[in-house]
Parts: sequence; structure tokens; C-alpha cells
Amino acid sequence: MSVTAVPLQPIQRGSVRRFWLAMILLAACAIVLAWAGNRQFGRTGSGLRYQMLTEGTGASPTHDDFALVRYKGTLPDGTVFDENASAPMELASTVPGFSEAVTLLKKGGSLRAWIPAKLAYGDHPPQGSNIPANSDLQFEIGLLEFKTRAEVMEAQRMMQMQQMLQGGQGLPPGVELPQQ
Repeated sequence: MSVTAVPLQPIQRGSVRRFWLAMILLAACAIVLAWAGNRQFGRTGSGLRYQMLTEGTGASPTHDDFALVRYKGTLPDGTVFDENASAPMELASTVPGFSEAVTLLKKGGSLRAWIPAKLAYGDHPPQGSNIPANSDLQFEIGLLEFKTRAEVMEAQRMMQMQQMLQGGQGLPPGVELPQQ
């Protein structure tokens, strides 16, 4: 008998297959966890759930601001009930969950939001819409631009003054145009 001979025990039938299946499963789990770690999930105190898709840059709008957004709204079954590529809106006049979701964004940012019925339309959905009462909503929202209420009011004032000048009425007494 040789000194270097080591007695080998036979392995059970299918052990190698189970080993490689376990390795593949472990690798798949690692990939999924790495992917999920790159996506920011969150929940606000009101119950809004969100997934940050793109971070964006700069400041975030407030509830009192005006925003230019792109969005797609769907029901829990995936039915699209509204979609717009460039919608200007006063955040204070939207459903609470939508405005809260937009305030989480920065310019150029996007997210997916799950809005519970109590933060959406509750038992009073818009007349003629296909949104059932007490339905949770899902939105994909992108913030294109936003302006503060003061900036919007100043722009409106300037447009009114310009219209008055073009209409031949002139400026009201005591009002001067800013020098450029």
C-alpha cells in the first residue's frame, strides 16, 4: 500500500448538482440585493411610499411652489388613468400625496410614488374619471422645473405691465419699468 493514498468516501448522488444550484441561487440573491441597494426606497410620516429613481440637483420645491412636471398615474392593476409629459401645476392645488412626492424631488430628479387613498382622492374621485373610490394610486413623476410663488407673481405683474404698454394705456401713475 502506498503512503500517499487517501481513502475517499463516495459522495451522495446529486450532491454536486445541489452545490452548483446553491451557488447560482446565492449569486442571484447578491445581484438582486446590489441592484436594490442602488435604488432609494422610503416612506414619509404621512404614509407616502416612494422609490427615488434619479436624484436631481439643487433645491426642492415647497408645497406653495409651482412646478413643471412629467408624470404617469396608474391604478393598482396597472391601468393608466392620466399621463402628461410637461404639466405646469400649483402644488398646493394637487392631491396631498402628489404634492408631497414632488417636494421630495430636486430639479431633474424622478421617483415612483405609491399614494394611499387617504392622500389621494379618498372616496371622492374626480367626476368622470376611471379612478375608483378609495383607490391607492401609483405615479412616476419627474421634476422638470419649479418656481416659487413670489417668482410667479412677479412674472405675472411684469406681463400685466407689458400688456398695458402694448395696449396703449401706458403705465399707471408711480410705476416705472426696471432698467435693463
